[in-house]
Amino acid sequence: MSNFQIPKILTQSDITRKIFLPTRILKHFPIPQGTHFVDLWVIDPTEQMWWPLRLYTRPTGKRACPVFTVGWRYFVRDKGLKVDDKLIFSRHRVRATDGELQMQYTIQVARKSEVSYQGEPVYLDDDGQLSLIF
Repeated sequence: MSNFQIPKILTQSDITRKIFLPTRILKHFPIPQGTHFVDLWVIDPTEQMWWPLRLYTRPTGKRACPVFTVGWRYFVRDKGLKVDDKLIFSRHRVRATDGELQMQYTIQVARKSEVSYQGEPVYLDDDGQLSLIF
C-alpha cells in the first residue's frame, strides 16, 4: 500500500448532509470484500476526542460515489467545519506501540483564509491532524 494525499474542498452539501469523497480515495481504504462500507474511528489527539464515521459506497451502478455517512455531521459540528474549508486525506506508515509497522490514515483540516497568492486562495492548517483508526 502506497502513501497518498487527496484534497477535498467542502461544499454546502458536505457540511449539512454527508461528504461526497473523490472516487480515487476508494483504492486506498480497505473495504471488506462483499460489503459496501467500512466503519472507522477518527481521533483528534490534540483535543482527545473520537468520532465514529462510516465510509459507504453504492452497492450497484456505474459510479461508486464514496461518502462518509454515520457520524459525519457530529464531526463537522465539533470541528467547526465550514464551506470552502479543505480536508486532506492521507496515509502514512507508522510504528505502533508494540513495534509493528501499521498504516495510519489522517484527515488534515485547513481553513480558507482571506488572503490569496497569485489568484489562488491560501489555506491555513488547523491545530493538528486527525487520525482514522479501524
